Amino acid sequence: MGILLYLTPAVVLWAITATVLAWVFFGRLRREQQQQASVQDSLARHQAALSQMKARAAVSARELEALQQAYASLRQTLDLQTQEAPPAEQAVERPPVPILVMERLDISAEIGTLLAHVARVARSIRRYSAYSRGHNAPELSSARYDLHWLSDCLHSLDQIGHALARGNVDTLTAACTELLSMYEQYLKDGSGYNSRDTFQRLSSHVPLADVTDAIRSIAAKASLARQAQTQTQASAQLQAAPVA
Repeated sequence: MGILLYLTPAVVLWAITATVLAWVFFGRLRREQQQQASVQDSLARHQAALSQMKARAAVSARELEALQQAYASLRQTLDLQTQEAPPAEQAVERPPVPILVMERLDISAEIGTLLAHVARVARSIRRYSAYSRGHNAPELSSARYDLHWLSDCLHSLDQIGHALARGNVDTLTAACTELLSMYEQYLKDGSGYNSRDTFQRLSSHVPLADVTDAIRSIAAKASLARQAQTQTQASAQLQAAPVA
């Protein structure tokens, strides 16, 4: 009986000590698991970013190759034209190249509106990221449609950029016409994908009226520039025509 009096506190003390050690051990194990999960998540994000960079690099490489081929073709054509050119006294004055027309086409305000539109769409897209809504917060039910239409309203703006880079008024007019059709359809579509719902809900963040007016203004100015170019070419041909 006396031995039990001494053993009982020892057993209780041992049980308490074992419980504390187990709690400390499992707490450390849980923290290590959380750290490992965080590292794996970070690694996955970096791998995804690396994959995107590789994809963009591949696209850039293909575009560079296409530009090099186009440059080689243009250079060959220019060499042939130089070899076949008539003497200077018989040469006919050439019409102005398209880039000169683009220099007289003042669309700085419209381009500013387009850039502001791009920034507004980017901010709206950013609100759907895990960083903005919280890593564990649930995704909005409309996110997959909203993200689709927000990115859709941007991806065709490169047509205007390509037209400006090439100095081609006709291409610029065609690009604006296509974009106007797209933007007008956004507010009419009531199908299962329903772009109208997206842009009506986000009208305070991504208004379409200003950018649509800017695109329409670019198209109108490009049309006027094309008319001016046609008149200049006609005048040049009349001046170059021999007098009977």
